[in-house]
Amino acid sequence: MKDFIQKRPSVHLLCYGCYLQAPVKMSDSEAFVPLQPLGFETPAKWLAMYAKECGAGVDAAGVQQLIGQGKDANPCIAIVIALDEWKGPEAAETSVQDRLERLRALVSWATGNHVEPFGYVTLGPEKSESYFRLLPPNNRKRTRLGFGNTGEDFLRSITSILKCADCDEHFSFVLSMVHDANHEKNVRFQIARYFSCLEALAYKIKKGQGARDAVRQLLGLEKGRTGQVSVGGRKYDYDVVLGAGILRDFLFHGVPLDFSKAKPEEKDTFDLISAHPETVASDLRSRVEIEIMRWSNGASNGQTEENAS
Repeated sequence: MKDFIQKRPSVHLLCYGCYLQAPVKMSDSEAFVPLQPLGFETPAKWLAMYAKECGAGVDAAGVQQLIGQGKDANPCIAIVIALDEWKGPEAAETSVQDRLERLRALVSWATGNHVEPFGYVTLGPEKSESYFRLLPPNNRKRTRLGFGNTGEDFLRSITSILKCADCDEHFSFVLSMVHDANHEKNVRFQIARYFSCLEALAYKIKKGQGARDAVRQLLGLEKGRTGQVSVGGRKYDYDVVLGAGILRDFLFHGVPLDFSKAKPEEKDTFDLISAHPETVASDLRSRVEIEIMRWSNGASNGQTEENAS
């Protein structure tokens, strides 16, 4: 396996949460390599520190015992892809990003575990061209819906959402879907997941109409342009429901995705979702967050049969 890694430039995605007994060579250019577990040392020390601050008795021997008990925790692997050409580390990572995600999904399925990436090692033809970097945690330090993550507004909002989830298993399931969508690495898949969250909230008003029309009714949108954005020097007038719905139909139901048949008024939407899907994902994420707040306050168009067509 070392020869496989060293002979050619390669990109290595390091992940935790997955145990392999031995290296798995998928092809002449792809492999899974088991690594030493991360262990439990840092969480154990943090746990002991917090317990001590709370007044619990903490002794050094107990902390070391806890660390020892977790020495095999957080098993790690490297997902390795050898490269046919080298144009620098950024280009190397970009060229194999989609493939790495497919391989990560594959090993997650094979092991039954959630496989979370935490860093890259990118090896060039020369030692001086080799690089490594940590991946930031999959979260965003951001506020939403006009309030910060502190204060009475925040408390009222999350209390309302929790109460609704406790009383409505359907709504609780949507929250679980949103959690999965927020952690989706593939932006196109993320768009489809967010659309499905909205469709799930529109289940009472979906009768007799398609998913896109139901989502528009849920959001209170007319058919046509829903937003305008400038990206890369071009202005796009786009319909987020149309773009996300078509992509969801393709990924979930296998409906052919042929952007060449777009009507003139649909071209911006299809071009945006092809060239800058992250813009559409961000738009949808905000709409999902707002709709969850509306639902928790009893103000969603999707909550009563009266809104059904």
